[in-house]
Amino acid sequence: MTSEWLSESGSSGAKSVILLGPLSKDQLLEELEKFPLGILWFSPPVQQNITLPSNVKNISRSKNALLLKSALETFILLDYDTPPSVKVSNNIEEDNPTEYTKILDLVIAEIDSTMRARRTRSETGFLRQRQIFTNLAGYLTKRLPNEWNSLGQGNLAVVVGAGPSLDVTLTLLNSNIPKPIIVAADSSLKALKSAGMDPDFVISIDPQKTFDSCSDPDYTPGIAILSSQSHDSWRKRWGENCAYLSGRVITEDWLAEKGVSKTNHLAINNAGLSALAFADFLNTSAIITIGLDLAGGGDGQDRYAENTNRSHIQVHASHYHRIPGNYDETVPTPFLSDWQETSDYCKKISGNKTVINLNDRGAKLEGATLVHPKQIKELKEVLNESISPFIPLDNSLFKLRKSLSGFGLNQLLVQLTTLCDKAWSDLPTEKISENNSMLNSLRSILANRDIASLLGDFAFSIMPILSPEKKPSSQEIKKAFSELRELLWRLEDSIVECNPEEDFLRRFFTEKFN
Repeated sequence: MTSEWLSESGSSGAKSVILLGPLSKDQLLEELEKFPLGILWFSPPVQQNITLPSNVKNISRSKNALLLKSALETFILLDYDTPPSVKVSNNIEEDNPTEYTKILDLVIAEIDSTMRARRTRSETGFLRQRQIFTNLAGYLTKRLPNEWNSLGQGNLAVVVGAGPSLDVTLTLLNSNIPKPIIVAADSSLKALKSAGMDPDFVISIDPQKTFDSCSDPDYTPGIAILSSQSHDSWRKRWGENCAYLSGRVITEDWLAEKGVSKTNHLAINNAGLSALAFADFLNTSAIITIGLDLAGGGDGQDRYAENTNRSHIQVHASHYHRIPGNYDETVPTPFLSDWQETSDYCKKISGNKTVINLNDRGAKLEGATLVHPKQIKELKEVLNESISPFIPLDNSLFKLRKSLSGFGLNQLLVQLTTLCDKAWSDLPTEKISENNSMLNSLRSILANRDIASLLGDFAFSIMPILSPEKKPSSQEIKKAFSELRELLWRLEDSIVECNPEEDFLRRFFTEKFN
């Protein structure tokens, strides 16, 4: 018997499905019985007029990519726990198989990105939130200033990743080019030190990546560009010489509602892409990327260059995606969304400036001009003819920060303290052994929108166990309860670290604010 599906991919327990290609109404209704949560159907334009149940979303495959992506993102939100199944009709040859192939790639990439983000938040929600509160004082008083947008005019930026190709390309740029602005991803620091190329800016946005795992104890060059989720070891090492980026962070969204404006430039996805975007923010005329391979070396497991001293860290993924390569038709990567976002960003900025990918391997970046290391002499000749060396005209710019102070800071700290006191008051005063009491306390606290938003990633990570239909284990409840207490203590410490006025401190230590 011939299958009606050209391809099928499913996940255990899926309650929703994405269908591609020509289908009859009977086929759709049959699928709806199997997937009662709903169907997203990318259909031929001629099938747009079929009358369907409300939980079947029909969108023409001829719509533009933004509309297709938007429909996909909304649909995936229907089920937090399980990704949708995906099925491709056996009849796509009757319509436009090329278009459906593009949509299938989009579907796979979006599901991969979404589920990875959900797993990350679920697994590291407490850790991320703890880092946010640890970095709170710095985020409020040392955010990236808009004025830095003028630092790189007419200059070259070298963006340094940590991929395997860095062993070949790094030393090619340590002489005979106009002095560049060096923007380094954190994992490249040991390689840069060995090459004698001190970066001007170091990007670190990962809550789990420590300074000691990336650099030598005495090596803290340039300015550290951090996110509110960065591991606190970076803040401690650079001290005042750091600046914070805003990002896709729930707590930051809440702070923005309260008047703490986000930075114009945001942390994006990973340190390498954030370094590329930061170089673009500096308004440089040209960007050279090195070590941005976006694909593992060998069979896909090699993630870091040997000169980073991190080559022992390998990626062991259950599935490697095949993506366009620089010198091979395709190369393997476990990080599909990282490559897609980086490639899309290169394409976006290449209309306004030259982006050069100096590489002898790796994944193709749309919009970037690929230059092999063997062509370095020609590249240097072009750079010397068209680029000015980086000589800051106003060094005082480096001391600027976007900061909340005075009455505004005091007002925010009062709001934070009030929410802390409110949360503490909803926690039982005595030790609890009954799981239901703990669970009800957590639900009560997170029912407050301001508290839930302030607790951001942590609240997001424990929401699944708080759903009425869930029956969390005793261990899950006690763990969430303990983590909430620790976060409230950490937030109170951070409030004091903001150096508020004496009147506020007196009230803070002697009164309840709620």
